[in-house]
Amino acid sequence: MLIDRSHRQWLALFAALTLVATALYGWYAWSWPGGPAGRTWPGMLFGLAGTALMVFAGLLTLRKRTLRLRIGSLSWWLKGHIWLGLLSVPLIFFHAAFRWGGALEFLLMIVFLAVVVSGVLGVALQNILPRLMKTQLDSEVIPDQLDDLCYVLQQEADGLLIASCGGEKVEQALSVQPHSRSGAKADSEGWLAGLYMLEIRPYLAPGTAAGSVLASSRQGELVFERARASVPEKFHETINELEELCRVRRDLQTQTRLYGLLHGWLKLHLPLSVALLVFTVLHIVTALYY
Repeated sequence: MLIDRSHRQWLALFAALTLVATALYGWYAWSWPGGPAGRTWPGMLFGLAGTALMVFAGLLTLRKRTLRLRIGSLSWWLKGHIWLGLLSVPLIFFHAAFRWGGALEFLLMIVFLAVVVSGVLGVALQNILPRLMKTQLDSEVIPDQLDDLCYVLQQEADGLLIASCGGEKVEQALSVQPHSRSGAKADSEGWLAGLYMLEIRPYLAPGTAAGSVLASSRQGELVFERARASVPEKFHETINELEELCRVRRDLQTQTRLYGLLHGWLKLHLPLSVALLVFTVLHIVTALYY
């Protein structure tokens, strides 16, 4: 979710409640006999408030997946998830009186902070990466269409090569060593077809392309410079067009990587949130029992 002007009221609410909670904690820490602790009734109230905000933040998943839960818009729930989730941080620290406690409490605090950090990271990525895509990529493609577009690039490249070298040379290409300079001028079609079949065509294929030498812009330039130096000038236009197709594939590769970052943080945030719920329940049970 983008952090824009529509978040002003939520930011003001977060700031106001944080100031009120901080003032209450200051009074509590200064006046309470024996100092602040989680077992005192003010400490428990801070803990209950922080836990309630964490539960509210967790309800966002239920709001997304359950059609019956239509209280408030999805945008309202997202904003509440962000700002009230952040508000739980000082409340939980006030509950713990800035102490780590025993082993369970220490583990609970570590998971809690990991959830908060991963959530903040996710919001940052959602605000930075879409703008980065607009500046680095010529056009944005729907993720589900990336493989289809790779097939289109590959088919276009096949047509270019067959038109330039002939179908027979393409069929024989797998037996040719594309980087061998010997005899390149004598059999330019076979050399170019070999380079295409062993380097260019696999790079244009759908799926991961990070391991290809063409995945690097600089190394890709060197490959095509060597190709232009190894064949007669009549093949240069074909090589230039193949180089442009590889540049488009490189853009798709960048977009795939950015989309992975844009949504990949959830693979960390969601399991940590579930673990936080489990440890919170254990903490409450053990605190009441002991």
